[in-house]
Amino acid sequence: MDYLLLGPEEGEKNEWLADERKRVLAKFPDAEIHQFYVGDDTGEAVSSVLSQSSLFSSFRLVIVKQFENRSGKDGIAKALEDYFKAKQDDAEVIIVSSEKSQARIPKPILDGVGKDGVKMFWEMFENKKRDWIAAAFGKEGFAITADAVEEILFSTENNTQDMKSLVTSLSLYFKATDPDKRQVTIDDIEQYAIKTRGEDGYTLFSAIAEADTEHALLIMKTILESDSYGAIRAFSVLAARFRLLEAALEMRGRGIGMDAIAANAEYLSPYPSAFREKGIRKRDMATMAAAMKNYTLEDVRRIILYLGDMDNAVKTASSELLPIVLSSVIFTITAEKGRETGIDLLSSPLETKI
Repeated sequence: MDYLLLGPEEGEKNEWLADERKRVLAKFPDAEIHQFYVGDDTGEAVSSVLSQSSLFSSFRLVIVKQFENRSGKDGIAKALEDYFKAKQDDAEVIIVSSEKSQARIPKPILDGVGKDGVKMFWEMFENKKRDWIAAAFGKEGFAITADAVEEILFSTENNTQDMKSLVTSLSLYFKATDPDKRQVTIDDIEQYAIKTRGEDGYTLFSAIAEADTEHALLIMKTILESDSYGAIRAFSVLAARFRLLEAALEMRGRGIGMDAIAANAEYLSPYPSAFREKGIRKRDMATMAAAMKNYTLEDVRRIILYLGDMDNAVKTASSELLPIVLSSVIFTITAEKGRETGIDLLSSPLETKI
């Protein structure tokens, strides 16, 4: 049987995949397992595995991940459609996508997996996530305070995979640094973040909040050198931080104090399945205060529009052009407050900083 796994809950998807791998290997110990990623692999690669039986094993399990990133050019959807037209008994296909509905899934693929093959993985309700985090720490030998649970929820991408990764990292860290520790508090998590965080969208926003162009460029250079996709994630975080800054400035304009702003400011998350988030974390207060000093509400609204205009340019830029595009974004925000000047950065000293 073939499957289509949909929805934003990546942790439960991965658990289901692990169980299905075990089931297949128990039935076919010599099974070949092939895993493809849309965006990295091509339809030709998928087709080469699916189009003919293996000479060396009795069964093939083919997993296609990140199907939401497909395009007409990569040929992966076409390769899968061809497989479903002439399906073989010695293969199973599992297609994994973060999409929340079947609306964009090609009909031949939906028909191929059948109604029973479509499985939806929704995010947990908030109260279930809190229980999940407490139970996960309990398995590691720790109790956790309520405010520490909220900090973890605030710091993760709203699915159990991300929560599990953070719980595991925190547990290993506390066991190594304080073997007698039995309770995790919000201060523990904040100290862990300070000691382990590398450069990312949040540290980039901190430099931008100070209107420090040079520091922001250096941070972006570090992010690019470690992971070019990390630079795209950082760009998404910037958009979310400026939405939060907009909400904070609007509230201040209505005479609301910083404590109430920190508790109630709402904004869209930076993640693909955007949802509303609320509040400013204690450790982010100084950064947000600096941003509120250096940028007016008019500036911020102009910057948000500019970031929206630049979104496609950032996401489609080649690896050679991405540093130049991002240096232009940083300069336009910090030096021009979102005003596009038409300056050619190719002839600017800024180019050499990236």
